[in-house]
Amino acid sequence: MSVLLTGDIEAASEAEILARGEAIAADVLVVPHHGSRTSSLPAFVAAVSPHFAVIAAGYRNRFGHPRPEILARYALAGAARPRTDLGGAITVTLTGGQPIDVVAERERARRYWYDLPAD
Repeated sequence: MSVLLTGDIEAASEAEILARGEAIAADVLVVPHHGSRTSSLPAFVAAVSPHFAVIAAGYRNRFGHPRPEILARYALAGAARPRTDLGGAITVTLTGGQPIDVVAERERARRYWYDLPAD
């Protein structure tokens, strides 16, 4: 199992990584630059081919991250897209021989005010 932590890299850095020709496939990817439109080149997403694309973005951030077109790109690649802006802290557990466990804190410790009202 592998995780690729990209930080705030953008398209130019992604292209440079791809140009090296090294294998960069990863089971879990922390989506570059919070899912901005200046990152996640289609070729980069294809080369990484993540099962989980974790998006670290602030709730209602002024930049509009993650961008809808970037979310669609990862959806098209078949990656699950847990998001910190919607789910709170995201915990990824990698245990040899076991499936990857990804849990959003807001789902693990759900607060009553997130529940739908009773009919």
